[in-house]
Amino acid sequence: MIDRLSATPDNRKLIVEWESGNVTELPATTLRQEARDAYTRRAKLDNGSIDVSPDLTITALTQVGRAGVNITFSDGHDRAIYPFVYLHALSEQYGN
Repeated sequence: MIDRLSATPDNRKLIVEWESGNVTELPATTLRQEARDAYTRRAKLDNGSIDVSPDLTITALTQVGRAGVNITFSDGHDRAIYPFVYLHALSEQYGN
């Protein structure tokens, strides 16, 4: 499904290179706001949304098995795992 993952030179977007040859860029701010980990879900329930700095960057990408990636952000958040199927859905909704 995914051929390669990387960050843009400024680390503000995730570049997803799909096996089909399509390329999607997803902003770090969107990925952080759309994280599905327990901490983010609780914050959304308590506050209605996640406050994210417009200067947020991606600081690390860690492969999780064969079907997902863990993204670490400059705000210290490192708990969300993004299954490739979920990245595809986010790409359909937010990608450019």
